[in-house]
Amino acid sequence: MTKIQLLTQTEKILNKISYASKAPKNVKGWELEVDPALGYAYDQGLRFGLVHSYEGQNWVPQTPLSDHQQNRFDSILSSLPKVDPLKQSILRDTYPILVQPIPGISPHTVGVHEDQWSPEEYYRAMMLSRLANLPLSQTYQSHQVSDWIRGMLDSYYRAHDILIPTTTELRLGSDKKFVTGALTITPESGTYFNMAVLDFESLYPGVVDVYNLSYETIQCGHPECQSNKVPGQDISICRQRRGIFSAIIGALRDLRIHYYKPLLKTLDSQTEDYRVTKAANSILKLVLVASYGVTVRIHGLASPLLGEAITAYGREVLQSTFDLARNEGLKPKYGDTDSVFLDNPSDQQIDKFTRQVRDKYKLELAYDRRYSVCVLSGAKKAYFGILPSGETEIKGLTVAKSNSPRFFLKTFQDCLAILGKGRTSAQEFEAAKLGTRAVVNNALSSLRQGKIPLADLEYRVELREDPRKMINARTLPQPYQAAVLAAESGQNVSRRREVGFVKVRPFKHGGRTFTVKPTAQAKPAEVNVDDYVRNLLSSLDQTFEPMGIRLGAPLPSVPSLSEF
Repeated sequence: MTKIQLLTQTEKILNKISYASKAPKNVKGWELEVDPALGYAYDQGLRFGLVHSYEGQNWVPQTPLSDHQQNRFDSILSSLPKVDPLKQSILRDTYPILVQPIPGISPHTVGVHEDQWSPEEYYRAMMLSRLANLPLSQTYQSHQVSDWIRGMLDSYYRAHDILIPTTTELRLGSDKKFVTGALTITPESGTYFNMAVLDFESLYPGVVDVYNLSYETIQCGHPECQSNKVPGQDISICRQRRGIFSAIIGALRDLRIHYYKPLLKTLDSQTEDYRVTKAANSILKLVLVASYGVTVRIHGLASPLLGEAITAYGREVLQSTFDLARNEGLKPKYGDTDSVFLDNPSDQQIDKFTRQVRDKYKLELAYDRRYSVCVLSGAKKAYFGILPSGETEIKGLTVAKSNSPRFFLKTFQDCLAILGKGRTSAQEFEAAKLGTRAVVNNALSSLRQGKIPLADLEYRVELREDPRKMINARTLPQPYQAAVLAAESGQNVSRRREVGFVKVRPFKHGGRTFTVKPTAQAKPAEVNVDDYVRNLLSSLDQTFEPMGIRLGAPLPSVPSLSEF
């Protein structure tokens, strides 16, 4: 049989050998990992999750559209910024299969016990079965998004007589093992009022589509494409042919952004249309989120050069958007992966700016939220914001980490509660700042007086290594000190288990100095109060210093907490 090689676009004559199951390990060739039953379905043009009719000598999926559905689809096509035959054909194939009614079936039909049956999960599984062309029994139980993307690609390749490339071929001769990640622009430390956050909708899927990033378009050999370089990389992108992966991801992105996401907001949550739309939107979102990750690390889909191109364009878009905002006088203060923080812009400025970005990059930059107060710490990926409702959002701050003692978290939350009450004006916020110092001083006083329960002083850490292998290390980290003591008391302690411990005054054990004890073994009198004071203040300083709050300084005339 004759197949087209994806990467070279040349024809290759091959012998096709059929197996009842997967080919033996010592056999070399192409498409050895494609399940034979799936391969048959793909070759015959069958589509899981749909009704078929027998026409001529073939079974044909039935995907009728109502006039309303056809009109909605025509509006999607008209929104495309340019003529794109391949993406348009994928849209024409994909849209009809997703809008078909969901049939009612019993759990045992897909091999699921009634106790494990979820109607909402079934709707998602049916949508996924159609989209990825995989059996319903597999999509209901599988949460491997890489399998879904592989199903979409394999189904497309087989239906168009394209030879599915091997893992080695996808590497394009590169020995790259790591892909450079997203851009984070160092924040301008400080306290800001009315901070707007703008997010790119599906940034990585967007650059995959807009810049034609696909397995067969990178490292292009056409002389006329050599100038079309990935920013900062010696990777050329083809201008002459549309990439299949790029067109598929672009089509799914257009369906979600221009059809399912806005439609979901207009439907009654009790209707069948809502349930179908919600399921489709959910599946499309999951696939789009995973579309970059599979190019980096998933066997059979990984192409490091493709992954590098995706993140490079993502970094370029974010930096250029940040620079454009600065040039427009919008005072950008922070940028991270796909988000830009703007200091106190008007709604009109936001509307104008998002249009500018859309026109320049053909990517969707959308308003996400405003913070009444936003505090940038100066560290990347570490800030907190107070929403107009008074609710707080915390990102990456040391004091808010899940393994921090409850005492730290409660003190921080009490501070935020007071700051939230001062969110309506700069004057109120200045007064609230004094209240936070009062909260911290009261917390430290309770700590020094031994009023904090040991359970609230506990650190919880997962052991990354086998404690038995760490016992002879030159320095024994605190979690492993606790593990040693717990094991000696008869507890089962092993790798990947969590240990809880309290910091105590240094003591000798087995000829070594230990500074922690398992919580159950510690006594209140042993607590290293100075260590907790130092750690609490240093972790809070990361948040409060940008606000001009000096926790170690003496308090001026401090309002009573009841005033807040």
